[in-house]
Amino acid sequence: MNYCELLFDTEEKDLDLEALIDAENGRRMTYGELIEEVKKTAGVLDAKGFKSGDVIATHLYNSIEAAVVLLAIQYIGGVICLVDPLFRPNEVIYYIEDSSAKGVITYLKSTEIDIPQNIKTNLININEFSEEIKSFTYEDKEFYHYKENELAMLLYTSGSTSTPKGVMLTAGCFFVFLEKSNCSMYRYTKDDRILCFVPFSHGFGSVSILIPSLNGKSAVVFLRSFQPMKISNAILNENITHIFGVPTHYQQLLRNGSIHDSLRRLKAAFAAAAPLSSETALFWYKTTGIYLDEGYGMSETTTLIATRMNRLPDPAGDVGFPPEGILEVTVVDKEDRVCGDGMIGEIRVRGKGIMLGYLNRPEETAERLRAGWVYTGDVGYRKSDGSFVLCGRKSDVINVAGLKISPMEVETAINSHEDVQDSAAVGIEDSIYGEIVKAFVVLKAGAKVSERDLIKYVSGKIASFKVPKYISFIDEFPRNNLGKIDKKALKSM
Repeated sequence: MNYCELLFDTEEKDLDLEALIDAENGRRMTYGELIEEVKKTAGVLDAKGFKSGDVIATHLYNSIEAAVVLLAIQYIGGVICLVDPLFRPNEVIYYIEDSSAKGVITYLKSTEIDIPQNIKTNLININEFSEEIKSFTYEDKEFYHYKENELAMLLYTSGSTSTPKGVMLTAGCFFVFLEKSNCSMYRYTKDDRILCFVPFSHGFGSVSILIPSLNGKSAVVFLRSFQPMKISNAILNENITHIFGVPTHYQQLLRNGSIHDSLRRLKAAFAAAAPLSSETALFWYKTTGIYLDEGYGMSETTTLIATRMNRLPDPAGDVGFPPEGILEVTVVDKEDRVCGDGMIGEIRVRGKGIMLGYLNRPEETAERLRAGWVYTGDVGYRKSDGSFVLCGRKSDVINVAGLKISPMEVETAINSHEDVQDSAAVGIEDSIYGEIVKAFVVLKAGAKVSERDLIKYVSGKIASFKVPKYISFIDEFPRNNLGKIDKKALKSM
């Protein structure tokens, strides 16, 4: 098993199809050229002494190079450790040390990162590496064949409650994801062109986009970051058919009326990694004529757990159905009893494509993996039709005098106000009730609704104990690198 299987099975008639395009610099690569580039890059890695089982970290922006290096590490049987390119040099050192990476391929120069003497790793600058590759003559070898349960990738969690943990994914996980994508998401064709502006250093880009694209012999078009006008231009210039993003991306695209015509050219759009509001989903549908599909997943399950396709969310938080025959999803209470339909509890998952565990974290692995189940830490419920509704993280649930409140329910009520752009509800400590609800709100441009008027409006939408006691208006939310609202930061404001 190997990512390279999906590349090297390209038929001769398809070798001239475009595989990778860098919309930032115009560089383009066909499937035939990609095969040769991966072989040469793998040859250089081999010449540098890297071998199967070695962890090699990559610290690269979205680019053709990032994809080539991933495939080349797979080619030699290495373990790729993906590090967000937004991380500063001192942050990168943590990932090198925690993963015991034998090498790190980065856009940084050796003078920009001071690696402690006790850490033995080979720092490789991507520009210098690319020059080596150009003149390298490789010996044609067969790519490495991983065993199904052999470690092949480390995806680090965001580390919101502890230092980041390395999620250990096997080679088999990649092919399980392809199964999940084929039955629950999209089956790409040679005419499809997928825009990747979400981080390739995250499972969203390197797994959810790249794997099915290689399988369908479609093209991946890279943008280094999210900018609405660049997205629009890429859609028009590269005939983009599919885009992937987080909800805040779609909110910003919808806010810019001048690019709506380009959005209507898309075949599909997919949101994940953060809660999608019903208002954004409906506005997208009315504006573009296509539904905003949504996925729910986590690194520990090789991303996808459930998808809602070709329809609006009903209610907010509706993330659809698990992939049939691949994953089993249930909701349980604190005593591990399965909840009835409509009852809120913790979502757990078992089946194929589950992580081996957290690297060198046996206690945290045991807490997450129990009796074959992944306990997600997410709260939600099952509907009678077998689909699931996500209510938020266990840590985000607000407890007012013993009454549990889903932040998403509060946010949905607030977001339905015509002057509200987006909102986030959190629980803050209270000496009488334990917690009370506070909301942070971003208003639409020019809107001037007051805190009192907005609280009164929400009081007509939800039960009184769910209504925010306080509302703070802010210009923008603190977010992590994927675009998720950082509620921990909000609580400390």
